[in-house]
Amino acid sequence: MSKRKRVLFVSFVLAIGLTMAAVPGATAQSSVTVDAESGPVDLGTETETHSVTVENRGNNSVSLDISSPSGIDVDPEQRSVPGGSTRTIDLEISGDDDASGGTVTVSAGGDSDSFQVDRLPIAGLEDEPLDTGDVLVGGSTSGEADIEELTGEGGLSYASATVVSTDPDADLGVSVSGTTLNWNVYADSGVDQHEDLEWEVELEANGDSRTTRTVEVESRVIYPAEFGEVTLDDEMTFDEPRGSSSTITKTVDLDVENSGDLELDLDGVTAYASNRGLDVSIADRPDTIDGQSTGTVELAVTADTGLSEGTYDVTGSVSAADFSVSDASYDGTVDIEHGTELDVPSRIDLGDVPIGEPERRSTTVGESLGYNDVENFELSLEDGPDRWLTVEESPSRLAAGDSGPVVFGMAFEPDAEVGTSYEWTYVVDGAGVEEETVTVTASPVPLDLGPIRSEVSSYDGTVADRTVSMIDTMDERSRSGDVSGDDITRVLSYGSAASLYLESMETARERQAAGEYKSAQREIVQAAAAYNTMTLYANELEGDAFRADSSAVVAAAESDLDAVIAEQEAYYEDRLESENVSLIEEATVQRQLARVALLQGDDERAATLESDAESAFESYTESVSAGERARQRADETWAAMETEQFLTIAGQPLFLNPAEYDAYDERVDEMNAAYENATATFEDAGEASRAEAVTAEYEQRASALQVTRWSLFGAVAVYAALVVGIVFRTARGMYWYLRDARESVSGDFLV
Repeated sequence: MSKRKRVLFVSFVLAIGLTMAAVPGATAQSSVTVDAESGPVDLGTETETHSVTVENRGNNSVSLDISSPSGIDVDPEQRSVPGGSTRTIDLEISGDDDASGGTVTVSAGGDSDSFQVDRLPIAGLEDEPLDTGDVLVGGSTSGEADIEELTGEGGLSYASATVVSTDPDADLGVSVSGTTLNWNVYADSGVDQHEDLEWEVELEANGDSRTTRTVEVESRVIYPAEFGEVTLDDEMTFDEPRGSSSTITKTVDLDVENSGDLELDLDGVTAYASNRGLDVSIADRPDTIDGQSTGTVELAVTADTGLSEGTYDVTGSVSAADFSVSDASYDGTVDIEHGTELDVPSRIDLGDVPIGEPERRSTTVGESLGYNDVENFELSLEDGPDRWLTVEESPSRLAAGDSGPVVFGMAFEPDAEVGTSYEWTYVVDGAGVEEETVTVTASPVPLDLGPIRSEVSSYDGTVADRTVSMIDTMDERSRSGDVSGDDITRVLSYGSAASLYLESMETARERQAAGEYKSAQREIVQAAAAYNTMTLYANELEGDAFRADSSAVVAAAESDLDAVIAEQEAYYEDRLESENVSLIEEATVQRQLARVALLQGDDERAATLESDAESAFESYTESVSAGERARQRADETWAAMETEQFLTIAGQPLFLNPAEYDAYDERVDEMNAAYENATATFEDAGEASRAEAVTAEYEQRASALQVTRWSLFGAVAVYAALVVGIVFRTARGMYWYLRDARESVSGDFLV
């Protein structure tokens, strides 16, 4: 044997020796014997007992180790065996209802023994506990369930079922047909809705009591369809303009509850309003309402727009198609609210606005519905630059249905970026109204001085030339950005005032040349106002160039204005000194001279002239009153003559009573004097038209008096003829009387 082979052999022997040393019992016989009771164990639903004997011949205690199939529980009465003793140990064996059988092995001290556990058929249901569903109160329900073998071992031939625990409010009946469980549930009539019912049913497989197991059965009591709460508590808002219609129609919700569990077939709904001006009808309703749910019936409410805010009663009833379901009535309310709504334009576009040229834009805001006033109306800037655009005018309140102006003032300054569209968003709000927003947009553009330059340059003279020079200077500085926004505004205002001055002065000179001094006076006053404006802005202009031009313009304008004022004064002084000046003209001239004095800055003389004008006006008023009184006397005299002395035929007065001639002649003289006095007084006062009217009336009545005189002459002639006739008739009668008397004395009548 080679040396290498000897080394391998020794290593192999050592390895075997070490292995045997590590396992002392490997070469020695075990000192423990395990002996299980012979025969299999038939396991049903009850606990079975099987024994095992363990002999421990060693000195140390040994423990039992038991292995069993899944779901099979083996519980020994003791877990260890002392050394030098023998023990017979009872094993309690139980299993889950669905556990299969198998081998149980008991080990101790290196020895073991096994026995078989066989499962008996166990009856059960697919779904446990068995839920039979809902049963109608006072009614019944039935069904079936399959019985199955739970362990999986098979062998179930038949089964039996027995109710072993009952419910006091319902009955359960069960029977088995083959492997089918038949059940019937009967609920008492007085059971509460949704009460849970519970029973226990005992199942037994193949008639073997060892397989008996208990199954729980459940059910729930339900109620038939029935009306629960029927409620109407809704509101309608008058949100249409009051003047657009006499009525407003809205839908409100009537909630109808089905407190039962079965579906409710809704048959009819009624609704009535007791208040005049409110009409209710059914707009839409569901056909059915599910159990334990609420259906919504839409009621159309038509209300007069004249109804006040408040709560209005609505009553009615609901009925079901099933006559066994009792009708339900309801007493509901509808709250009427008057809406308030702002009418505000959403957007205002100012367009292009020249830099330095203020612009105003007005828009109208209002309350559109016409029911409520809007108090505390206000506009507040929400977004946008906090400059250039301002709210100049805005109402503090809006009457219901009324509107008011909101005026925006726009004035871009030179630092505004040309070509940029600026946007401001204002929130429009008030008490009790939903806020609105209005967006204002504007774009700055370079200032166009062309129109005002062209307007001023159309006139001649120092005022026009130096004003154009100022405008040119402003144009140059504006284009270079070397000017403030205030100076732009001042020069524009100055230029506008200068243009008005030049126009008024030109017109005033034309009027004076035409002798129309009254018209010229108005133009001079306007020119003076424009001159004052020019002076005001000239004092505020900055820069030597502006000041030099404005000083020359103001000086020239003052000189020209003084000249036309002096001519106006001379004219009025001349009129005042003329002899044919009426009282009204004197008062007017005095007042015009007072205005001229004011234009000249002579306040003291103006006050004196104004006082003289007031005195002249008083004289004029007194004169007119005297003339009116004289005319009234003449009218009263004429009325007295018509009533007492004249006989009017076909509108023509006639004087037929010579006995009244003296009174007639006196009244005619009185009327003539009154008319002549009235005419002269009106002419002196300057009331030419009134004097002409009195003269015309006088001439008309004088003509009528001429007719009355001719009528008097005619009446006298008639009266004279009547007297002559009467005298002639009397004389003739006397003649015949005397002749007859003579004949009777002489007896000639007998011949």
